[in-house]
Amino acid sequence: MATQPDPIRERALKEATDWLILLQEEPDDPATWHRFQAWRVTSDANDEAWRRTEKTTEIVARLPVGNTGNWQRRPRAVGPAEPALPATRHWPRRRWVMAGVTGLAAGITLMLGAPDIALRLRADQITGTGRIATIHLPDGGSITLGPASALAFDGDKRHVILLAGEALFSVTHDERHPFLVTAGAYQTEDVGTVFDVRRDGQSVAVAVKSGRVHVRGGSLPAAGQNLSEGQALGAGAATFRTSVPPDQIGVWADGLLVANDEPLGEVVARLRPWLRGKIVVSSQLAQQPVSGVYNMGDPAAALDAIAHARQARVRWIGPWLALVL
Repeated sequence: MATQPDPIRERALKEATDWLILLQEEPDDPATWHRFQAWRVTSDANDEAWRRTEKTTEIVARLPVGNTGNWQRRPRAVGPAEPALPATRHWPRRRWVMAGVTGLAAGITLMLGAPDIALRLRADQITGTGRIATIHLPDGGSITLGPASALAFDGDKRHVILLAGEALFSVTHDERHPFLVTAGAYQTEDVGTVFDVRRDGQSVAVAVKSGRVHVRGGSLPAAGQNLSEGQALGAGAATFRTSVPPDQIGVWADGLLVANDEPLGEVVARLRPWLRGKIVVSSQLAQQPVSGVYNMGDPAAALDAIAHARQARVRWIGPWLALVL
C-alpha cells in the first residue's frame, strides 16, 4: 500500500537536524549533550531520526567538496498526496526563451494530463508523481516502488515485471523458487539480497545494496553478469559497471537523492519522477558535474539547489514547465 505521511516522524527528523547543527556549534558543552541524549531516548522516532541523520551526514562527508544539496530542509513529507505546485518564478527574460514557449507549456499540460492507459492496464501497482508504495510479499520480503513507476506480477509474486521507473527489492532467497525481476530485455535474479532496479525505456540500471544478483539478457554477454554488494551495472545503448557505497543505494526510498560528481542533466533526470511537469536543462549545464544530497520531500527546492550548485537558476513557465538556465 502507499506510504502515508507521518507527522511524528517528520517532526523528529526536523529536530534531529536542529540537534546536528547545535552539536556542531557547541561540541564541548556538556549541558547541550545532556539535553540531546535526553531528547534521543524520549522516543523510538527520535532515535530513528538521529540514526538517519547520522547516515546522511556520513554520505555527505564522502562527497567531493562543494555543494552539499538541500537535505537539511524538511518542509513537508513525501507521501501519497501530489506535491504542491511550485510558485511561478519571475526571473529576467532570456533571449533564448522564445515566444512560442507558452504554446509548448500548454501542449505539455495536455500531454501530462492524458493517462498512459496501456501502462495502467498492464500494471498491478502504479505510482504517481512524488509518490512511493510499499508492497509486502507473502514470504516476508518487500518491494518499495518509486514515484512515477509501475510493475506487474507474472504468475506468483516471485517474478516481477518492472514496466517503468524504479523499485527497491528486499528479497527472501529460495533456491527452489528464485526471485526474478524483468525490466525490458533484462532479467535480474537474486541470490539472497537487497537490490535496486531502475528502468528508463529499454535501458536498465541494477545496484546491489547487500547480497548478490545475476543479471542477463539484452546487450549483456550470454552468460550474464554477477553483481555483489556495492556493485552496479548499467545496460542499454552502452554497458558499464561501477562501484557504489551500499548506503547510497536505494536512499530514494527514504526521500533522498544522492549525486556524486555526476552530470547535472542525469541528476535532474532522477529528480523528474518527484516533480510534476517538464524540466528542460540548458545544454551548457547538462554535462557539468554536481555533488550533494537532496531532499525529495520538497522536489522544487531540490531542483533549485541542484541548479544553484552550478550558479544556475530555475525559471518556471506556468506550473508545468521548468527551465534550468
